[in-house]
Amino acid sequence: MKKIKLTAIALIVVSLFAAGCSATGGDSSTTEVTSADGSGVIFGRGSVPATVPESFPVPDEAVVGATLIDTNRGITEMVLNVPATFDASVKYYEQNLPASGYEITSRGGSEINWELVFIGGDADGVVGVKAAGNGLSSITVQITHP
Repeated sequence: MKKIKLTAIALIVVSLFAAGCSATGGDSSTTEVTSADGSGVIFGRGSVPATVPESFPVPDEAVVGATLIDTNRGITEMVLNVPATFDASVKYYEQNLPASGYEITSRGGSEINWELVFIGGDADGVVGVKAAGNGLSSITVQITHP
């Protein structure tokens, strides 16, 4: 039964991500879908979730794709699509996480996939940057609220 729930959640996230990537224009609407089983999971797209600390850096030009808030586990996830190269996106977070009060505790990866683990007063988490081709980057943020 747990496998079925996880599969259903994964399918919803993938479909929301695909919908966010295919949106045209400047549509910044948010769609929230709360799981029917009362699990405390809220899916969305189009805007930074309210559970992301105000101090957390998000590039101005980022388009928010799929989002997930798991209130039971205290986790927020979001996918940001950015019109910036992989290197520029990594540099943005290397500079702006510490400038925003977060300490980077580890970093590493490859030429197309980079991960930064951070801690801070209002949130801990991981920023994953992936090259998306043609000067674009996809950034996955997972925030754990203490």
